[in-house]
Amino acid sequence: MYSNAVLAITCCLALSEGAGAVSPLPISDVVKMGESGTRPQEVIQRIRASQTSYALRGSDFGKLRAAGVANEVLDYLQQSFVSEVDQLTRRSVVGPRLGGCSYCYPQPIDLDRMVSGFGVASSDIPGRHRPGLPAGVPDWVLPSLSGRAANQVSVLDIVDMGKRGVPDSEIVGLLYRSRLVGGVKDINVVHEYATTDLSGSQLAQWRSAGVSDAVLDALQGRFLAQLVDWGRMRYQNWF
Repeated sequence: MYSNAVLAITCCLALSEGAGAVSPLPISDVVKMGESGTRPQEVIQRIRASQTSYALRGSDFGKLRAAGVANEVLDYLQQSFVSEVDQLTRRSVVGPRLGGCSYCYPQPIDLDRMVSGFGVASSDIPGRHRPGLPAGVPDWVLPSLSGRAANQVSVLDIVDMGKRGVPDSEIVGLLYRSRLVGGVKDINVVHEYATTDLSGSQLAQWRSAGVSDAVLDALQGRFLAQLVDWGRMRYQNWF
């Protein structure tokens, strides 16, 4: 038991030291690289080297593409965010927790001001979370439907409704009370990280096709809520 406690403390110290060694890459830098014609793989390498993930709403991908960010980068941003939410869920079940490190969590963003980071794009306290969500997962994720009776709706049905001009309130209400079909690849197969079928470039394309920001935000919010629920079941079954 003593060795386990020492290992846990060592892991926490390593995480803390690693967090101080690298600064999060501002979202404005990602946009500037896109505007300047930097190759997508170079942009992705910069983001990966900075160990930064961004808490992106569904509508943010269309805004980023309109600002010059390439589809390959949008897909990387979504996958890295999904992987981080999956890891935060795993830590909430099996540990170790990350503490209040502002660098350790997906960075909040405000694309209207083109800023990112705790205390810059958001006044949230790092690691604060709504009850029912792992620490670090954004509060705008929709409420869990775990253990509740609920209808099902597919991602493509939601997109079709948005394109047809169904009122936002009706579609968003449906997402609040329905489980989403589709979004995560091979959910019953064990992977190191969850792999998303709901890509950043798809979300950007749907915005261009007329799906509203409110609907895209709710779609991302329901998808992430289910990712957390699925992750909890998966990691609890490890024991």
